[in-house]
Amino acid sequence: MGLEDVSVGDTVPVTELIELAEDTDQDVRAELLGSGEGGVAASGMASAGAPALASYTGPSIKLAGDPAYSIYSQWWDNKRIKAAVRNGTGTWGWQHLQKHNVSLAMLQKTTQFPRNRDVNGTTITYVTPANLFTCWLGSCRVDKTMDVRVVSNNTRLNDGAPRGIITAYCVGPTVCPAWVRQVAG
Repeated sequence: MGLEDVSVGDTVPVTELIELAEDTDQDVRAELLGSGEGGVAASGMASAGAPALASYTGPSIKLAGDPAYSIYSQWWDNKRIKAAVRNGTGTWGWQHLQKHNVSLAMLQKTTQFPRNRDVNGTTITYVTPANLFTCWLGSCRVDKTMDVRVVSNNTRLNDGAPRGIITAYCVGPTVCPAWVRQVAG
């Protein structure tokens, strides 16, 4: 996720994809160059397999016995603001996200590498493009692209963490296609 100025059918040199990934502290060389089969289908969510993502995974914290407020996962966003996803209910949090076919990797990459980050009061909205590339002989073509939107409530609860992600979805169909989950890793 993260290449802003690409459209379906555009080609990008492999070396440029590697440099862009390195700018965000990600190593995608093995993914793009290491198959030995001549061509590699590569992901473009600022590149999958991002072991260098700065993340925060603290202990699971529960509030007043309500399992909806248990933290499912937490990490730092692109501005070093704590992001979290709580178990939630059918209307917010991890349980709600399942109906949109969203993965934890999609949430993390969208908040850590957003194209747009809009703050309105305690709500932060992140938008990041997911790009599916097909690479062959030193260049990669964008086959598909779709924006992923994450809406988070930054209100701090009594455990010190934000209420967290309320919803996340693919812009357009709202239920993310399988290829977007695959691109995120």
